[in-house]
Amino acid sequence: MWDSDTLGDEKKARPNMAEAILGKAPDLGDPIKLRKRITELQSNRRENDPAWWNDLAGAHIRLGELKVAAELLESVVARFPDDYGVRANLGTAYHLLGRYQEAEKEIARDLEINPDAHFGLEKYHLALLQYLSRDAKYQSRHIYVDEFTSEFLDASYGLFHYTDSTEIIFREMAEGYTNNVAEAEADYELVAKADRFGRDAMRVLGMVAAVDPRPTYREKWNLTTNTNLQAGVIYMASLNPKEPACFVMLGVVSWKYGDLHLAATAFEKAIKLGSPQTEILNRKVEAIRDHIRKAGGQGNSMTMVLAFCAIAGICIAAIIVLVAKSITRKRA
Repeated sequence: MWDSDTLGDEKKARPNMAEAILGKAPDLGDPIKLRKRITELQSNRRENDPAWWNDLAGAHIRLGELKVAAELLESVVARFPDDYGVRANLGTAYHLLGRYQEAEKEIARDLEINPDAHFGLEKYHLALLQYLSRDAKYQSRHIYVDEFTSEFLDASYGLFHYTDSTEIIFREMAEGYTNNVAEAEADYELVAKADRFGRDAMRVLGMVAAVDPRPTYREKWNLTTNTNLQAGVIYMASLNPKEPACFVMLGVVSWKYGDLHLAATAFEKAIKLGSPQTEILNRKVEAIRDHIRKAGGQGNSMTMVLAFCAIAGICIAAIIVLVAKSITRKRA
């Protein structure tokens, strides 16, 4: 959304990753105050001012009155074709109504008007919409910050170490398919019969994903190297608290930064929300939890070793003291 309150709110510090994953509900404002604001705006009409329309539509969006907001903005989008806020709010209303392709069109236009929209976070909104606009098969083998897709599939159940070379390798391996997604999918189904989400099958799935047409946002930006990566995925999750794709991305970013407990928790939330990648995520959670257990075991072993060394050191020191005393007595 883009209205007076939103600008002020978004300049404040973003909620941290733990809050986003553990489910702190977004604060959309006091409904009584929002109703009062709508009444005040309607009694003081400024219909030639796009900010008035944005404030009115923004209040309706915050109240969950998405159809009302969309209809308000549809009536003036031609009058204010280059107003960033009208496009952003209309795109948000369409998005929350599930009209993803229409939303993508509006958010793409608002980024043409203002490439640094929403403090650089709007790019992640476009990426999410370009993911949600695709079919179920595409969604099952991609994540919405698409630059991470190849590593997500190739790392399968190990630890995450992002490098763009993984995607290059998958694309080179998939050259024989000449952009024939159906042929690549058939090969995946053949390999997957033995173990649908085993390492070999996952790598073939990575080749299928490499054959898929890239989302168009990638022609302009690399979101993995963007300084707003963490803030961007948190922002999208706050707007879409029931969208599994958002929690998959929260998990991937946590995983990238080594926050394994948060990564596993985010993946588990995506599973509960009905992610099309549930089987992959189940295995990833299992692998992450297993890694945490083993790391804990190593930590316990190291503690025992250190304790043994400390005790041994004390014993050696005591022996040295006794020997020294014995020598001293003999000299005396």
